Amino acid sequence: MESELNLMDRSIQETEVNIGQLTSDNKKNKEEYARLIYFAYRNHTEYEKLMYILAGATISQSYQRYKYLKYISAYRVRKANEIDSLIVELDLQKDQLNLFRNEKLLALEEKEVEQEKLLGQRSRRRSMVNDLKRKESELRKEISEKERITKALESRIREIIEEEARKANSANIYAALTPEQELLGKDFRKNKGKLPWPVEQGIVTGAYGKNEVPGLRGSSVQNNGIDITSSPGTEVRAVFEGQVTKVFAILGANYTVLIRHGEFLSVYQNLVNVRVKTGDRVLTKEGLGEAFTDEKENVASVHFEVWQERTILNPEEWISK
Repeated sequence: MESELNLMDRSIQETEVNIGQLTSDNKKNKEEYARLIYFAYRNHTEYEKLMYILAGATISQSYQRYKYLKYISAYRVRKANEIDSLIVELDLQKDQLNLFRNEKLLALEEKEVEQEKLLGQRSRRRSMVNDLKRKESELRKEISEKERITKALESRIREIIEEEARKANSANIYAALTPEQELLGKDFRKNKGKLPWPVEQGIVTGAYGKNEVPGLRGSSVQNNGIDITSSPGTEVRAVFEGQVTKVFAILGANYTVLIRHGEFLSVYQNLVNVRVKTGDRVLTKEGLGEAFTDEKENVASVHFEVWQERTILNPEEWISK
């Protein structure tokens, strides 16, 4: 576009120079033609022309005068034609100049429209980049918060296990289990892959282990359990019979219920309206509370983990497919 405008500017300048030259030439021709007309006016009759020729001092001079008058007559006609041609050429050049100027105006308008488009595209691109940066920042905050909650939960569970071991005066928690608890643990183990889900209906939206974060290349988050999404108001239930070891709250993650099944522990996090307390015995599928509902997303979610004392296990290997 810029090169086209430069070419148009050069064409306009050249045409303006041509018009100036033609105007100057036309002016000179008109002045000369005026003198010829004046001369012709003074000798406008055939008689006056004849007297002018015969007034020559010699025959040679008279002949020269005759040739001069003939030349002047032809020259006057030629000049008149030149003036007419110059006027036509001048009009053509002026039309050409107007055409160039109109083309330039159109080109400038197109350039302005193109610039507005580019500005609009840049503005949209800038807005998109800023939006992506904002979303990335929010996502990083969410990841940081999830990591904080994961660490806090793991730390709290380990504290509870160590506390139980201290109460039993043993570093080995297995030695503190009653025969009933040992039997319960064996039954729990036998049901690996057959345990009911902690909610009646739901889908796993956060898998166990190290998960890549969509939209953040090279970023990952460690999940010690699974995250299950369900409908609002969903009840969370025990996956196996056992005893409630602890009910506690973690900032940003609502309530957590910890149930012991012999040497195994099942963990239910992000509960509200909890209906059990520490020491309660619960049956398989007995309600523990309600999964927290995100009103903005209109979905409920619960975090579920399985431990074998101090070892974190993959819950997906324990619940039914």
